[in-house]
Amino acid sequence: MVTQETQAAAVANQVIALTSALQGIAVQISAVSTQWTNLSVANMLNAFPTAPLLSTGALGTADGSPVNTHPVDIRTADGGLITRAVSAANISSMLTFLQGVQQAINGSAVSANGAAAQLLALAQ
Repeated sequence: MVTQETQAAAVANQVIALTSALQGIAVQISAVSTQWTNLSVANMLNAFPTAPLLSTGALGTADGSPVNTHPVDIRTADGGLITRAVSAANISSMLTFLQGVQQAINGSAVSANGAAAQLLALAQ
């Protein structure tokens, strides 16, 4: 039988599980941040082939040289290593957002990120 007590306990258990998961995510963010720096990922991504995004949502003709605000061209060998067509600039912004989450978990004050909803949508 479902009672208010069992419902309250279920919610409490969800809060505990989410908090535990968030701590694990903070550890992962720390690791990826270190790798990002050590491997100079931003510089490498800026060199990946790119293409503009058309109004239809498809990638257009490949850029003659990489444009870090255009999505990585996932139709190419190097670009195909990225799981979705997102720009190097947006990937960098995603990392900044994640680092803000980690800072909040660690107890630091974090500024609001007005692009958070857009960045989360790009990762869907």
